[in-house]
Amino acid sequence: MMYLPEDKWSSRYDKQFYTIKMKTYTILDNPPKTTDTFNQDTCQFLGICGNAKLPAIFYTIDVFSGTDHHSCLRRYSQFRQLCNKIDPKGKLGIRSKLPPKTGPFHKDSSYFLEDRLNGLHAFLRELLTRQDAVGNLWVQQFLELDIFRGDPNM
Repeated sequence: MMYLPEDKWSSRYDKQFYTIKMKTYTILDNPPKTTDTFNQDTCQFLGICGNAKLPAIFYTIDVFSGTDHHSCLRRYSQFRQLCNKIDPKGKLGIRSKLPPKTGPFHKDSSYFLEDRLNGLHAFLRELLTRQDAVGNLWVQQFLELDIFRGDPNM
């Protein structure tokens, strides 16, 4: 599948093209019950299970392909782990695009959370336009792209 920026994408395009939107975040007192590939199959490998402090902030990624759509919830730490898996040695320069975990405002500040949401969206858009991200298994699992293909093994 190939990513297209929101302004270049249309629901009339074939399912081989997709786009993303990130417009919301949620503060949850209990972790969501998920069945997505990224959380189930890779959470132990990525080191994102078992140490969640609650309440937690989850960012909603809306993924569109053709007329289909789904949403996935991701924490900041999952974005960081995705970045580390794609660029483990930091040679691609994508780590600098990831917004900071903390900022001058308290984490409950809506301004800080909006700013981080926009930063994560920009990071993901930047990552998806890179040739090294096209067809990357970690990206596919992170965005749950297998849902559009009906292939759980991608």
